[in-house]
Amino acid sequence: MSYDLMFLRRQPDQSWDEALEAAEDYQDFGAGPDDEVWQRVLTRARLLLGEVTAGLTDDGGEISHDRTGIQLSLYADSAEMSVPYGETGEGATAVLRTMFLLGQVVEEETGLEGYDPQLEQPIRAAAANLDLGAASFDMVARMLSRPAG
Repeated sequence: MSYDLMFLRRQPDQSWDEALEAAEDYQDFGAGPDDEVWQRVLTRARLLLGEVTAGLTDDGGEISHDRTGIQLSLYADSAEMSVPYGETGEGATAVLRTMFLLGQVVEEETGLEGYDPQLEQPIRAAAANLDLGAASFDMVARMLSRPAG
C-alpha cells in the first residue's frame, strides 16, 4: 500500500474527474520524458533529496529515494509518485512535505498538473494542509496493526 500522487496534462476547462477518466482511457505510458526535462527534474530532485537512484529508458524515467521510500516515475505526458505507508505523525508529515516539494518540481519542469487521489485535490491544495494526508498514514498504520480476526 502506498500514498500516491498523479501528474496529468489537463485541457483548458477540463475538470479533474474528466482528466482522470481520460488518463484511464489513455494507457500509453510507452514513451519516456524529453531528455532535457528529465535532466532538469533529476538535477532538482537531487538538490531536494540528496542521493537518489535514477534510471532512464525509452519507456520512462524513475527516481527512487531510499531514505524516504519516495519513487517518481516520469513519462512523456504523465508522471506518478508514491511512497509506502509506514511513517506516522511527524514522520508522515515530513515525507508528505518532501513529496509535495518534489511534485512542485515535476509541475514546474514538465507543465503537468499534480493530483492527490487520496484527498481528491490538486497537490497545491493538499500541500496546504499536510495534516489531512498525514491522517491517512495514521489510519493505514492503525488498520495494519489490528489483529486479523
